[in-house]
Amino acid sequence: MSVTTIIGAQWGDEGKGKVTDYLADDSKVVARSQGGNNAGHTIVVDGKKHKLHLLPSGILRKNVVNIIGNGVVVNPEVLLKELDNLQGERGQLFISDRAHVIMPYHKLLDGGEENSKGKSMIGTTGNGIGPCYSDKASRIGIRMGDLLDDKTIMERLEKALPRNQALLSHYSIDNDLSIENLFDLCRSWRNKLDEYITDASLLVNKHIDIGDNVLLEGAQGVHIDIEYGTYPFVTSSSPTTAGAALGSGIAPSKISNVVGVTKAYLTRVGSGPFPTELEDEVGEIIREKGQEFGTTTGRPRRCGWLDLVMLELSHRICGFSSLAIMKLDILSDMDKIKVCVGYKDDKGLEINHFPSSLPYLAKCEPVYKTFPGWSSSGIDISKGIIPEEMKIFLDFISKSMNVPISIISLGPGRDETIIF
Repeated sequence: MSVTTIIGAQWGDEGKGKVTDYLADDSKVVARSQGGNNAGHTIVVDGKKHKLHLLPSGILRKNVVNIIGNGVVVNPEVLLKELDNLQGERGQLFISDRAHVIMPYHKLLDGGEENSKGKSMIGTTGNGIGPCYSDKASRIGIRMGDLLDDKTIMERLEKALPRNQALLSHYSIDNDLSIENLFDLCRSWRNKLDEYITDASLLVNKHIDIGDNVLLEGAQGVHIDIEYGTYPFVTSSSPTTAGAALGSGIAPSKISNVVGVTKAYLTRVGSGPFPTELEDEVGEIIREKGQEFGTTTGRPRRCGWLDLVMLELSHRICGFSSLAIMKLDILSDMDKIKVCVGYKDDKGLEINHFPSSLPYLAKCEPVYKTFPGWSSSGIDISKGIIPEEMKIFLDFISKSMNVPISIISLGPGRDETIIF
């Protein structure tokens, strides 16, 4: 039995969906632990691309039990659409009765709050994630389990709607929301989703107790964590090992493996400092070759070289057992490849730890180690053969992090993966 947590070690978009889908072949349960439909996990099976936003990445395997945990915020409309879009057999699905519901006013508020920030916009997806988590923290949220009882729905709406309409009025956002039409909407969701709603903590712990392998799937990445990310350019939940335990309803001591997922380079969506960003032809090549456009928003991602200073912080607070290095194929056939091994601030001082101050980080310049590139002709995935130059690159990352590499990815498909 093992409980393995999949953690995005960068700013998100690392390839967690592919790793989860791959490891789900040996797992009975896959549980999403945080985030909402601001996440976008792309899985390619037999040449067909599947884009998931709320459903766990094990859903494409019919023998896997898939759980949307209490740490997730759920937009029922998005979830129902994803279920409808799935063709063929799929795994079982359960939703935590403690997971909070994204209401129509949350999505309206998201746009108003973001626009009010002007030049300080954080780059939200506009899907209502932040306002939903805000209501959760303010103790006026509506949970999936609340949908099962008419009286509870009404009580929750009577508390939540006036506050949210006051905020909508503050942002000059017109709306025709009422308790009556929202009550009817909640009841319609119940009619379609009640069979999936359960105490997910009990369910996942039951599988752990009988010895089943369990995967905990996070969304986003450590560096947009609400606690340790590049605040305020962060998400509203905790994409960390601790967040995975809490968001899926298990004790942290039950987690046996933590896989830190990182691209062979670095990308970011939205605003905030990015020391290794490549605003040149190389950055454009990586973006186009890697198809670095948001799964959820379609926005072009900012691209740069791999940053080991960032990864040190990710490992420090998440405790990686191993690393999964993704998209190595995108760097193939380049003359040289760089890795950031430290920063130099505006006074010439070298630092090796990621600072909490964004103004200070913005003044930092990367210190690079340069590696020779490798040829794609030297790769044979079926035989597990990779070029010597790639081995040197990977060995440096592993030794620098003091973490073994367990998986490397050389393409989007399941079969384009090598287990180290």
